[in-house]
Amino acid sequence: MERLVDLDVLAQRLSPVVKEWQRLAWVGPFTWRDQMARWPQPITSDRESVQLPDSLGIRVRRDADSEFEIVVWAGGWADVEFLRDGEVYCFCPEFSDIGGAFSSVVKEIEDFLA
Repeated sequence: MERLVDLDVLAQRLSPVVKEWQRLAWVGPFTWRDQMARWPQPITSDRESVQLPDSLGIRVRRDADSEFEIVVWAGGWADVEFLRDGEVYCFCPEFSDIGGAFSSVVKEIEDFLA
C-alpha cells in the first residue's frame, strides 16, 4: 500500500479540533492498527505499542441512537459509518494527502454533529 497520509501528523492536527467536539459529544480516544502486527491485527488506543500505523480511528457518540466512526487509512481513504435515527450510513471518502485527510475527517464529523 502506498502511504499517502502520515497518521501521526493527522492525529496531531486533529487534537485541537477533538477538544471542540468534546463540548458537543462524547469523543473516544484515537485508535490505531499496526501494519506490522500479525493477523488479525488488533486495534489499540496505545500509540506507543504500534510500530507502523496503517489506520487511525475516531468514534463520536451523541446518544444511544446517534453514533459515528471514521477510520482513516494511510493509503488515502477512510471508512465512515454512522447511525442516525435508526438508519446506518456507510461511505468511503478518498484523498491524496494529509490536507485532504484532515479536511475530510473534520467535514464528516462536523456534518454528523450539526
